Amino acid sequence: MNLSKDVLFFADQLSNGVMIFSPECEILYTNPIAKNMWDHESHSVMEGFATGFGEKTISQYEHPVMQAIQSNRSVSQTLLRQRGAEKSIPQWVKMTASPIQDAGQLKYVVLSLEDVTQSKHVSDILTSRSYMLDQLDVVDSITGLYNSSYVPVLLERTVSDVIEKKTSLSVCVFDIDHFTRLNEAQGRRCGDDVLRYLTALLGQHMREGDVMARTGGGEFLVLLPSCEAKEALERMETFGTQLRSAALPCSVRPITVSGGIAEMAEDEKGVQLVERADSLLYLAKLDGRDKFLTEDVV
Repeated sequence: MNLSKDVLFFADQLSNGVMIFSPECEILYTNPIAKNMWDHESHSVMEGFATGFGEKTISQYEHPVMQAIQSNRSVSQTLLRQRGAEKSIPQWVKMTASPIQDAGQLKYVVLSLEDVTQSKHVSDILTSRSYMLDQLDVVDSITGLYNSSYVPVLLERTVSDVIEKKTSLSVCVFDIDHFTRLNEAQGRRCGDDVLRYLTALLGQHMREGDVMARTGGGEFLVLLPSCEAKEALERMETFGTQLRSAALPCSVRPITVSGGIAEMAEDEKGVQLVERADSLLYLAKLDGRDKFLTEDVV
């Protein structure tokens, strides 16, 4: 079996690098893409690769071409090309070595080369962020909402967005009335059912960009970008009315909430905004509960 001109012409047009080796690892052909991927001499094609940053360079026997020859099967591996010191950007190369046989005898090994440096970096970033979120344990196991440990991040991000867009931001802090008494009288399972129902109902009143978090036993935080305090009050009062009229099997009395709503002032920090809303929540409880208060109605 000989390498035909048609095969070589086809390989020259491919967008990935292609190299063809003899069973003795001699390079028989290199297409233009492979030549441009790195400056290499024939003796260095099997050298200079590692499995990752700080990892020891692999031996020639661990190279996909050698593994394909030894196992007589296709071998694929993504390796880090250890460039010279003058080149600071590393190069990740996905290599797939495939043995080609003729009459049961190995004739060639075709090596496909794909520069996956950019996608590898994106994948590493996403993996790192996912790991960080897992480590922070930012999701409440009962409601599926963010918990208090992630609120500072949510607050900073939301405030930054509304400042950049030059729009308004309202914050609502609310608490389930007598939630501790409910848990004691009806049991923790009933309390969990109330939390899940409340979360689902509240979600029906959220728009794209709104953020919900459970910050305590029966306490919640809602961030409402592009929403002034008056509109926020109307939305939360509608939610409260629907919650009050809900018939939950485990609860012998209506579920009500008390809350405070504050609209961000110019140059105000997110923490100060939440503190103002929290103060209004406290006033709502002193004023008999089952209501939302804004500074305009206090």
